[in-house]
Amino acid sequence: MLGMRLGVLDIGSNSAQLQVVDVRPGAPPLPAHSVKSPTLLGEEITPDGSVSPEGVERVTVAVAEAVDAAHRLGVDQLYPFATSAVRDATNRDEIIDRIQRAVGIRPQFLAGEEEARLTYLAAHRWYGWSVGRLLLLDIGGGSMEIALGRDADPSWPCRCRWGQAG
Repeated sequence: MLGMRLGVLDIGSNSAQLQVVDVRPGAPPLPAHSVKSPTLLGEEITPDGSVSPEGVERVTVAVAEAVDAAHRLGVDQLYPFATSAVRDATNRDEIIDRIQRAVGIRPQFLAGEEEARLTYLAAHRWYGWSVGRLLLLDIGGGSMEIALGRDADPSWPCRCRWGQAG
């Protein structure tokens, strides 16, 4: 049976990271490539909570590099997601519009609890049912996601922004 090549683009505080996997029915996804371009958005957050024009430009260039790599690597389907630094920016719509105009993709947002749940799901599937109770900490440049559980879905997904709880 034929497979496909999928790419997930994580646009975060520190980098735009593209993970490429080869998938086919009945088989586990096989990592094929990883591409990382710096965004360094944590350095570009202004007092009003917006990303500076320099930061907007840097994230746009990083996303363009990742999308170019996805095309070169033959990615059939790309899933672009912006996480905390862009999602929480006061000018997030401007950032997403700029990326769409420059690169031709429109990243979606993952809520912090959804990030925690998906990270948990990936780790749980990787280690299998024998792992037992699982605690995951996904520490990023502007937030941390925590997930705890034993079953297929975490019993406790949580997102914490730096400097505040919950």
